[in-house]
Amino acid sequence: MKNLRKYLALGACALLGGVAGALGARFGAASSQGLHFSRVQVASLLLLLPVAWLVAVLLHELGHVLAGRRRGFRFYWLAVGPFMWKMEAGRLRFRWNTDLNTAGGMALCVPPDDHDLRGRFLAFALGGPLGSLVWAAAALGAYALLPPAASAAGQVLAAALAISGGISALLAGLTLVPMHVGGFSSDGARALTMWRGGPGSQLEIAVLSALVRSVAGVRPRELPRPGLEAAAALPQETPFKLYVFHYLYLIALDAGHTAQAAHYLREYRARLTGVPAALQANAWLESAFFAAAYEHDLPAARAFRGQATPTAHTPADVPARVEAALARLAGDADRARAQAQAALRELPKNLDQGSARFYAEWLHDTLRWADAP
Repeated sequence: MKNLRKYLALGACALLGGVAGALGARFGAASSQGLHFSRVQVASLLLLLPVAWLVAVLLHELGHVLAGRRRGFRFYWLAVGPFMWKMEAGRLRFRWNTDLNTAGGMALCVPPDDHDLRGRFLAFALGGPLGSLVWAAAALGAYALLPPAASAAGQVLAAALAISGGISALLAGLTLVPMHVGGFSSDGARALTMWRGGPGSQLEIAVLSALVRSVAGVRPRELPRPGLEAAAALPQETPFKLYVFHYLYLIALDAGHTAQAAHYLREYRARLTGVPAALQANAWLESAFFAAAYEHDLPAARAFRGQATPTAHTPADVPARVEAALARLAGDADRARAQAQAALRELPKNLDQGSARFYAEWLHDTLRWADAP
């Protein structure tokens, strides 16, 4: 693994060196021909830098999406900078992305079945760097081969194109290096895990298998529990292990094993520091729901809710379900009814339709409680 990392790092450096050399030669040739940027052109180019970055990141994420689509994945959402596109009720909708943790680019695609998850997710992980390399070659190739622009605006646009290509080459090189930063694994780390197999791959495959089935509508108590329990027993601690306990918690809760669910939920929370803050909200909200609905501990439920900061990635039904549980425990029938109805309206939009089946039962029970004389 150390040798592979070394070769990948050397390859990335060689790629970046080649890009820098090509750009240097091009700009040098342009300079020798008397092409110098004015202050207005420099200011315009600076204004275009965020656009150049957004284009490079967008095409990286589209590489993941296209690779996933080729392997039968279904697209759910893509975030780049302040922009987000989500599939809702079968339609692609635009949303503003307010989550800084995913502003650097992230795409969520899930296959409809668990056939060959290892090979399919390996292809999905490599799709992003491949997309970056394609755009780097196209942008830098166009810049190198096309004749120099005659107009001032054309010169600025050509330079912005070259910069976007350079950023794309940088993305390809950096994301291929196996590393874990801020709770995220690089594309190279994910691909290496899948390619090597072993315990790390076993852990990820157990989670992905549960995810795929749950997204397809399989309720928690019917998920493959033995694989998740085996993954939980592995000594490896990776960000993915948190999701092992998430699914074990749901399985135990749906099966009526409340004490066991409480244990798995504690294990889930104990690993929250390993994931980005934006992805921690669901765990705190779920803890608030469990404390209110099953442990009947209102102070604890409110404390857990206070630690949650919902983001654009928090399913809209979850905060409403938590509020319904808090209101029910407090004896506020009107608020419990209103929040339960709000959660039920949002449940069909939740990616996890398996868990939605279980939560719908609790919400309907809350409505019966609220309407009882």
